[in-house]
Amino acid sequence: MHLILSLLVAVLAVPALGYVRPPLLNSRYQRHPLRELVRDQIQSPFLNERSSGELSHLIQRGVNLPTWPGFAVNGSAIPMVDFDVGESYAGLLPTGNDTSRQLYFWFFPSTNPVAQEKKEILIYLTGGPGCSSIGELLQVNGPISWQPGTYQPIQNRWSWHRLTNVVWIDQPVGTGFSQGTPMATSQADVAQDFLGFWKNFVDTFTLQGYQVHVTGSSYGGMYAPYISSAMLDRKDTGYFNVSGMAIWDGLYSKFPLTEDIPVARYVDKWKAVLPFNDTFRATIKAMDEQCGYTAYLDEFLVYPPKGPQPSILPGEDPATGMARPECALYAATFLAALELNPCLYPADVTSRCPVPFDPIGFTGGTFTLPPSFPTPYFDLPAVKAAINAPRNNTTWAFCQDMATSPVFVGGVDTSLNAGPGSQPVLPRVIEHTGNVILGHGSRDFLLLPEGSLLAIQNLTWCGEMGFRERPGGVLVVPRHGGGGGGVAAGAGVVGSSHVERGLTWFEAAMGGHVLGMDQPAVTFRMVEVLLGRVEGFESTVPFTVDMGGGVGVGQPR
Repeated sequence: MHLILSLLVAVLAVPALGYVRPPLLNSRYQRHPLRELVRDQIQSPFLNERSSGELSHLIQRGVNLPTWPGFAVNGSAIPMVDFDVGESYAGLLPTGNDTSRQLYFWFFPSTNPVAQEKKEILIYLTGGPGCSSIGELLQVNGPISWQPGTYQPIQNRWSWHRLTNVVWIDQPVGTGFSQGTPMATSQADVAQDFLGFWKNFVDTFTLQGYQVHVTGSSYGGMYAPYISSAMLDRKDTGYFNVSGMAIWDGLYSKFPLTEDIPVARYVDKWKAVLPFNDTFRATIKAMDEQCGYTAYLDEFLVYPPKGPQPSILPGEDPATGMARPECALYAATFLAALELNPCLYPADVTSRCPVPFDPIGFTGGTFTLPPSFPTPYFDLPAVKAAINAPRNNTTWAFCQDMATSPVFVGGVDTSLNAGPGSQPVLPRVIEHTGNVILGHGSRDFLLLPEGSLLAIQNLTWCGEMGFRERPGGVLVVPRHGGGGGGVAAGAGVVGSSHVERGLTWFEAAMGGHVLGMDQPAVTFRMVEVLLGRVEGFESTVPFTVDMGGGVGVGQPR
């Protein structure tokens, strides 16, 4: 299942297949070869806001030692990282009272005083199922940035911990550095384990009463809503004070809704990079018409929505929740696209050859590493020791092989395969918090944007179904200091956005499935909106922290 080709073949053959959550293949910005001569420009002073020696998070709370000792990380001693990443804590905590089942975390207290004043913490969950959040800390939204195609880690000025306290968590059991035997059969099981872990985490770091913001990506569209809803069920704001949720490029329903149904229209939109010949385009059109896909879009992707969508989708095999072989249009399209572009990576429809080196070993879904770097970064013994990760009998991989090491019993998440995905729990989170953000990258060829909009149009919250108006607002990234700090990002109007009844939607025009890597300024702004630091995505006020172009004053929600 590691090769993208075999993954797509498996779509046709294995009904219970869940896609892995891949980090982006192509990185545009390599580390500058003259870095030592321009260190002051690349390692900007505003990034070094607290050294790892100042373990102020615990000291400020009068905590001498955590309940489980040994969590402090020496931020100046992380292998291959030639800068101090600052104060952080990492290790394992049980999913309840049973210490045989533990989740791994890496926690970065914020350098931002507003985060401490407001008492808030943000959870980040990678998808998969079975992919490590720690891998995305390194490549997407953490303080260390070592993206594919670059030869050394650099500081990430877009790290979310510059805005608030952030913890990256390897979950469910069986993922990354987490320990124990996977026992989950559904999202309810995953949420139960997570809440047990979270209570232990809150007690360990004295975080009672903190506002909790749950975020995720890809299969996190299943994890985050179920975990947030389960927290709300506890009615305990001391531990589970859910105040908002944000997901990018998420999966919210069965795969045909976000792959097979919208793929014909997607191919038309991206015909410049999917230059199929007339014969295959005719095949796409014939399959689409036979299975009723575009007709379904025309009927249900309207504003306001027509009404509830059918529980059995067009072209779906009810026994599996996947497309019937004669209607597996997404798989047929992707396999044909691979013939045109053998390096095509579903996270980004614009990806191309060659496949770059990837330090975490995902390598565009091929799980290959060069002889000069044969071990994924987080599986190196010195790295494990530095971040308090389990070293004995634990082999770290960014994504688990769902055929041999599934994180759900039998490799089946019954909440998705035998149910409606996260759609039953999303409305409650929206209604309770009035603060839910769902976003998507236009270049995502793994989960298609119109599939997410179809899922939204099938939700009922605050007494009405779906968006009443077609999304038409703008997505604005304020101007900032360009590429200073090592990780570059654009500015200006970079997509569209829309808000109704506590739910915000955005689509980033130049982003793929791993939106936080493609468009780090967009997801940084997303966190500012989630936290209430700025009013919304149409706001033109500057970033609320110094990004190299000055600090603006955030507008309250």
